[in-house]
Amino acid sequence: MSKNKTIKEAIKEARAVLKDISDIPQKEAIILLKYLLKVDESYLFLHENDEFKEYKKFKRLVERRAEDEPIEYITKKVSFYSREFFIDKGALIPRPETELLIDEVVKNAKEFQARQLSIAEIGTGSGIISIMLALLLPNAKITATDISKDALQIAKRNIKKYALKDRVKLYHASYLDGIEEEIDIIVSNPPYVANDFKIQKPLEYEPKEAIFGGDIGDEILFDIVDIAKEKSVLFLACEMGYDQRESISRYLKNRGFEDFYFYKDLAGLDRGFVAKH
Repeated sequence: MSKNKTIKEAIKEARAVLKDISDIPQKEAIILLKYLLKVDESYLFLHENDEFKEYKKFKRLVERRAEDEPIEYITKKVSFYSREFFIDKGALIPRPETELLIDEVVKNAKEFQARQLSIAEIGTGSGIISIMLALLLPNAKITATDISKDALQIAKRNIKKYALKDRVKLYHASYLDGIEEEIDIIVSNPPYVANDFKIQKPLEYEPKEAIFGGDIGDEILFDIVDIAKEKSVLFLACEMGYDQRESISRYLKNRGFEDFYFYKDLAGLDRGFVAKH
């Protein structure tokens, strides 16, 4: 990539650089350029033959992406549930399958919509799950915890964006330690990958404490089941690993949960469970 490029030339070169690490190199090149220039796609089209001064900066962004850094961390934006949120390296990037977790919570919460529900999210990360639940369940108040202060700062920014600071309360805590109020529903997308699992390079940019869940991977999920039992919640909803159905089913039964089910992701893999008292 040399100097004095037009927008069209820059996109073409970026596409060539990104084609080996992205399924959508043209789209990602445009996303990076829109982010750098703070313009929309129509601007790029109308000015495709213009040279631009920020070419060196654009080249560096493309190089970062070519090194497998997630584009969400580069642009500080992530799309989730058809909304845009702030994201940074202190929090896990939300995946589309986590939208299914929200769907399951909303579906089950509607059985109790006549009352104000108290929902606790364990490991809130960027705050996106809690925010979406607050938006979709107007009668709910939400307690969101995380052990990471960096993640809580990201969540705080997203909560402010959606004007939900009166309904989503953040706490720096492990699990629900120190939370005194009564909880009706617990929801979590906790770390559930085994410690020795070899993750792909893009995941290496994300916080390890949000990925690895113990020697087996399901230890934190078991702890959350214990908390749900102790607090006698209406129901518990968690995301999990695709291969953890058997162990979680066995543990739920051992802890006295008889009414539970698993839901699948769009690939047909087990992706989470809902357990009721």
